[in-house]
Amino acid sequence: MPTELPELDASAFQPLVDHLSKHNIPINKYRKGVGIGRSQCYGMVRKRSLAPDLSRCSWMDPKLHYLLMKFALVNMPPGFTFTSVQVNDSYMCEAHFDKHNRGNSYIVAFGSYTGGELVLKEGPDKEYNIRHRPMLFDGSQVEHYTKEFQGRRWSIVFHTLVPPSKFPMIRKLEDYEAVCKDGQWVIAFYRQGEPTLYLDKKNGLAHPLKGRTKKVVVQPMLAYDIRLTEAQNLMVRSMVPVIEENLEMESEIEI
Repeated sequence: MPTELPELDASAFQPLVDHLSKHNIPINKYRKGVGIGRSQCYGMVRKRSLAPDLSRCSWMDPKLHYLLMKFALVNMPPGFTFTSVQVNDSYMCEAHFDKHNRGNSYIVAFGSYTGGELVLKEGPDKEYNIRHRPMLFDGSQVEHYTKEFQGRRWSIVFHTLVPPSKFPMIRKLEDYEAVCKDGQWVIAFYRQGEPTLYLDKKNGLAHPLKGRTKKVVVQPMLAYDIRLTEAQNLMVRSMVPVIEENLEMESEIEI
């Protein structure tokens, strides 16, 4: 059953608003069942060919990572734990289940907007106004979506990630901390018995698909075929034998 928590003062969200107003969340094209838009996961995420680890979004924007962790420290109900935070910027998600989450999520919205209620499909649909009003609910068990809205609407969802069976969770969120070093925000990566590693835009974690390519074989060039038109022959003769596609563009699974 969903649990509605006490309303928070607008000041609780001001640091997030100040930062997010100047730094757009990248567009996510890979939430296929939910919709394309500005929606990214910070903290721990599933990787395509490695165990879950810190999202590149966190080290690309360490200041936001810091603000999310601070918000949780100050406002989270006692006993609530999480591994990851979904951040949505004016993102109207379609009806879906959070299939890679476990247990309750903590969700709250903020910004200057109207509408945008969270709808839980529990028998008859039930709408919840989550603007400054956090709520706990199990998105893996209850289908949910966002109603239409006007204005700039952000929402943050703190949740616990379920790792794939073949890639168990090795790292923990606590292994990483956003710190200000030499006047710049970075992610400090703590490893037992090893020096602290500092992650930022120029120095992130290893990419799961680094250097890998896949080959797509297409029809090789043919001699002139009298059965085809000039245009068709030109098209066939211009085809290249092999195309190599770089696989490094997207390594994390965030759906």
